Amino acid sequence: MPDVKISDSPAQLDQILRPLGITRSSRNYRVLCECVALICEQEDRLEAVQKEIYTPISDQRHCKWSAIQSAVRRAAEKAWALNPEGVQQLAGYPLTGAPSAVQFLEMLYNTVVRG
Repeated sequence: MPDVKISDSPAQLDQILRPLGITRSSRNYRVLCECVALICEQEDRLEAVQKEIYTPISDQRHCKWSAIQSAVRRAAEKAWALNPEGVQQLAGYPLTGAPSAVQFLEMLYNTVVRG
């Protein structure tokens, strides 16, 4: 797997999120960017999301890890409400409802890696 850095192409994640209704003015946009950046640094972080992704970001933001998880979950729910077809396309498999926070992060990461 190539070493992917989200900072190499800041517009890349924006192009993925914008059609889903998540724009730079959204509160959750920055959190999603930080989460995906951590996953891009080390894909294995997806195996321990609370410890490896939510907690480091919450420490930086001086909040609880559950607030980061909630922000990701709200973004996933918003994307599902506004563009379920787009979310299905990102997933690459059928969904019966909004993806979980972890599923959404994995979908975003996979899309960034695939280009």
